[in-house]
Amino acid sequence: MQTSALSERIETLYGVVDWRSATGLLHVAAIAGSPACAIAIGSSAPTSPTDRFVLGLARARADAIVTTGAILRAEPELVHRYAEDEEGQVALARWRERVLGKHASPGVVVLSESGDFPIEHPALVAARAGLVWTTPAGRVRLGGQNVARLSIEGPEEPGEPLRASVLRAIARARELLGARTVLVEAGPTVSRTLYPTPATSSSGNDRVDRVEGEWIDELLLSRFAGDLKAPAVGPPFVPQARISARFGRANSVRHIEEASGAWSFERHRVTG
Repeated sequence: MQTSALSERIETLYGVVDWRSATGLLHVAAIAGSPACAIAIGSSAPTSPTDRFVLGLARARADAIVTTGAILRAEPELVHRYAEDEEGQVALARWRERVLGKHASPGVVVLSESGDFPIEHPALVAARAGLVWTTPAGRVRLGGQNVARLSIEGPEEPGEPLRASVLRAIARARELLGARTVLVEAGPTVSRTLYPTPATSSSGNDRVDRVEGEWIDELLLSRFAGDLKAPAVGPPFVPQARISARFGRANSVRHIEEASGAWSFERHRVTG
């Protein structure tokens, strides 16, 4: 695929965007239902070539990708490729270089309380560099020693709140990996910590509760309109009220009929 054709496909999905300036905390997810739940990966999940393209585009924009030990256990062959086929992989790598000026592949950040995942997981082996953010017990389980291209770090004492731990890991990734754009490719338990909780003002209108810290800057959301098979029903997603509190209305929504059914692809980006 030529870069021009790839850029046209991206523009068809999201309109004209200055991707070089669209940095910060990026979240990508596929959901279904109302209230929404995450779509669990597996053979029962509805497939969408467009959803896979959105995931690859998000990875191609990232300097670092945040995942979890639970995901690495559940997906023992996971590698954070931009596309499944080689043509798509090469096309997005070239787009990354020409549009974003990024030549190195993304680093990987693993959040794991237990440290219970293989340290030689393919996702870590394939990454240019990695960071494991874990607990003191997790460091012991992982052997406690940093290995080539991989730093094992975390709080010195157990019991750090999840949001604080996630933010510290992201801050360390920015420092260690030079990450201006960090992609959160984790489950709802982690991602919910990165959305503000709406608070009601004296006028009765929702406002954003201005808690110190940072929140997701951009959400790429793939929404399946059909009914999920039971094995594909994942945990509850971030409540819509929290998404609206952060972003307001979506910047763009594109409806596409896939072989699996109707999907919509939304881009939410904070302004100001």
